[in-house]
Amino acid sequence: MKTIQLLAQSRKKNGKTYTYYSIAESYREGKKSKKKVLFYLGTLTPLQAQQIRNALKITQSPETVVTTFDDLIFEDHWHYLDIAFLNHLWDEEWCLSKQFPLPEETSKTRNKDISTSDIAKILTFYRCLDPGSYLSAVDWFNTTTCNHILGIDGTHFNESRIYRELTVIEQQKEKIEQYLYKTLKSSDEESMRIIFYDLSDSYFEGKNCQLAGPGMTKANGFKNKKIVLSLLINSKGYPFSWDILEDYTADVKTLTGNADRWKKKFNLPKVIMVFDRGMVSDDNLKHLEDSKNYLYITALDKDQLTGVEGFKPERFKNFTEKTTENKIISKGLTKYDDNTYYEDLGVDSSGRRHILVFNSELLVNQRKAREKLIGKAIEELEEEKNALMEAKKSRNEKPTEKRIDGVLEKFKVNGYLEYILESVVITTKGGSEVRTFNLKYKRKKGAIEKAMLTDGMWILITNIAETTEPEEFRLDPEKLISAYRDKNRVEEGFKEVKSFLKFRPTFVYSNEHVRAHYTICILAYLLDVTVTNRLREASVEDVGSVRKVYSTLGRCEVAKLGVRGTKCDGKKLMPLTDVQKSIVGHFNCKYLRESRYLNSIGIK
Repeated sequence: MKTIQLLAQSRKKNGKTYTYYSIAESYREGKKSKKKVLFYLGTLTPLQAQQIRNALKITQSPETVVTTFDDLIFEDHWHYLDIAFLNHLWDEEWCLSKQFPLPEETSKTRNKDISTSDIAKILTFYRCLDPGSYLSAVDWFNTTTCNHILGIDGTHFNESRIYRELTVIEQQKEKIEQYLYKTLKSSDEESMRIIFYDLSDSYFEGKNCQLAGPGMTKANGFKNKKIVLSLLINSKGYPFSWDILEDYTADVKTLTGNADRWKKKFNLPKVIMVFDRGMVSDDNLKHLEDSKNYLYITALDKDQLTGVEGFKPERFKNFTEKTTENKIISKGLTKYDDNTYYEDLGVDSSGRRHILVFNSELLVNQRKAREKLIGKAIEELEEEKNALMEAKKSRNEKPTEKRIDGVLEKFKVNGYLEYILESVVITTKGGSEVRTFNLKYKRKKGAIEKAMLTDGMWILITNIAETTEPEEFRLDPEKLISAYRDKNRVEEGFKEVKSFLKFRPTFVYSNEHVRAHYTICILAYLLDVTVTNRLREASVEDVGSVRKVYSTLGRCEVAKLGVRGTKCDGKKLMPLTDVQKSIVGHFNCKYLRESRYLNSIGIK
């Protein structure tokens, strides 16, 4: 096929280089490519050369038009690279689409326009990038290229479809959990040797869900619709089991039942489970010890320390924030890091091992916190004292005591302050006698000094000893401390998922919807952790977090361009910045910016 092109030829004359142009026709003669000059143009400016090239394009392609900048119309734009990136993680990294049923498997009577997998994808991407009510999901969807990337008709993505599919999504939860457990174990068995369990609570807006009930949340006070969430992750932070707990009473009562379920569900081999001190009870620890499947690492509350065999806090009575490293070590402690020291107290008579840990920063924080609470309580006691001495009506002792006890309980300083009420009679300005009380209070010096003995200290408790079998589960004190500290990974997970979407009452019909939503939150967190871990393995310049990755990629959009006065229009991707190129290269998805892939989804 013959084509016409602008041919440039350079020549040197008197030490200078000149470029001459000609219009040439290229053609093939056998296997050889040849050019025939039709006529010479001489020298051209760069602008003239480009204008001629543009004119020649019209002869080569019916899609090419000549226009002015003023006639270009920017018609619309949609998020692309952040959506395409998450789609890559979903399908290429985790193969999650295969964990959902095909359309024909869930609807025998009609053809489904959008599969359950696509609904789960969209809601998960929405959760990652712009979490909000599902009532807003449709509006968000229309600002994205999800329809192009997933190959779906976006008009079928609506609120009623979302809520129909939530039930189907929840039905896949067990399958997804099994898949994640097997995938994580086969790809990195070491990461499944230590698992982390925690509970948290959240709340949502809705009327009809029996999973939620009134109660105190840890961060938001009393809520009519409190939800209790459980989460199990591996040592790399990847989730593989989660649930919403029914008939929840207290953290300490949930562990044994869940431990038995996990053992049965995943056919767990021996593992080390790390959990928070709020779940520690003698019954829980004994249950895990008797199961033979679980080794555990947890910690004791401050008020439990003095009951530990071998713990003698008196030797630390002079510890302050100024205590030197040598002084700390002289008391039998070993340095762990700049602020942390430990002592292996050994195995007690019940077969449990205790590691005493001292942290100088914790000591400072606990003492400051105690003094702050005592100070706030004293301020309110002073207000009460003044109110009593200025009373205009007689006061009764019991209600007065109850009010003062409430102040002490409010600031948790019952053990540090004591008071007495002295009966007095005062005369008002009007001459009336009022029976009231003079409130006298003071610090419990001995109790405060006793509490200070354990400031900065906590004790790790475990059934892992030097004789534990198999041998690879024998952890020294430093590894035990490190493992317990790593439980903040599951706490980080809860920070992401516990901002449980505030469901609007109209659309929260069933328990399945609430459970399915939690599953969506977990899948979003799975993608977040995938990004975070990859950044930890090798950083990308100027990108230090998963949120930065999403926001950086989110600036690369697809635009719809048109030409005024013509029917010519099309969708085109913005050029990627260097940082965006680095991210897609780092995650092995350069194809997302290549013409072949873009053309396949209707983008140039």
